[in-house]
Amino acid sequence: MRSHFLVCPFNENLLSKLHGKSVVVRLNGIEKISAAVDTVTKHQAHLHCLLLETQTPVAAIPFQENWRDIPLALYASSLGRFPDFVRQAPTLRQLNIRIYLPLDHEENYTSFRILSSLGIESAVEFKGKNIKWELITDLMTYALLGLIIHAPIAPFNYVASHYDRQSRNDYGAVYFEDPYTYLHLDDKGRVALSRADLTAGKFVAQDIDDVDDINGSEEFRERVEGWRNFFLKADGCAYCQGWRVCLGKYSDTMKSNPGCMEFFAEFMDSLEKYKAIKKREKIIWQP
Repeated sequence: MRSHFLVCPFNENLLSKLHGKSVVVRLNGIEKISAAVDTVTKHQAHLHCLLLETQTPVAAIPFQENWRDIPLALYASSLGRFPDFVRQAPTLRQLNIRIYLPLDHEENYTSFRILSSLGIESAVEFKGKNIKWELITDLMTYALLGLIIHAPIAPFNYVASHYDRQSRNDYGAVYFEDPYTYLHLDDKGRVALSRADLTAGKFVAQDIDDVDDINGSEEFRERVEGWRNFFLKADGCAYCQGWRVCLGKYSDTMKSNPGCMEFFAEFMDSLEKYKAIKKREKIIWQP
C-alpha cells in the first residue's frame, strides 16, 4: 500500500523526524518558501508540494522564476487587479503551481476562466454559505466541454480523469482531504485524518511513528466508511442523482442553498459527455 503524504506545518524539529516521508508543508507567507524547501531537503524528506495560504491577491504576490521547480498549492483570496495579474502571468505560466480561489468572492467565478485560458491550473475552493450553483455549473461545463484549449480546473477535471460510473468518486484529495492519501500533523507530530480534525484536536495517533499503522485503526475505518451513514436517513443526499460524486459534502447547506442537487446532476451528465468525447478521439501512431 502506498504511503500517505503528510501535511505538516513548517517546523524544523518536526521535519527532522520525517526522513524518507513525502510531505506537504503548510506556509502562511511566501518569504518562507526557500527556507522550507531547504529544510525538507536537509532532512531528506520528499517534498510533494508547499501549501501556501495567504489573503493576498494573486496579482500582488511577487512570483519568482527560481520557484520553477517547486510544486506549489497556492490558496489565495482573489486574482486581484487584472493589469497587475497580466504582468505576473508570464512568470506564473512557468511555475509548477495550482491556484485555489474561494467562492465567497463573486469575481472569482470569472477568475477561474482567466487562469485556465492562460494555461494556469486552478482549483475551486467550495467556501462560503452562498455558493452560486448556476455559475458553478457554467464553470464546470466550460472546464469539461469547452472547445478552446485551456488548463484544467479542479475538481472538475480531476473527477473526469478518475471517473468510474460504478463507484464512488471522491475528489477530497484535490484539497488534501482524502484520508487514504493525506494525513495531517500538528507541531508535536500528532496525527489527524483531516484539517478540521487537526484544528479540533481530534487525533488518531499521538506520534508520527504510528503513521504506517493508521489504515488498520478503528478511527480510520469509521471515517472512511462514514458515507454509509447517509443511507440510514429516509431522504437527503444518498438519494440524490449526483451522490456518486458529491458524497454528501454539502449536506449541511442543502436546505439553505439547495442548488447543489441540480449542479451535481448536471455534473454527472457532463462527465458522461466528456467520456464519450474522449472515447471518440482519434489516436495516431507515434514515431
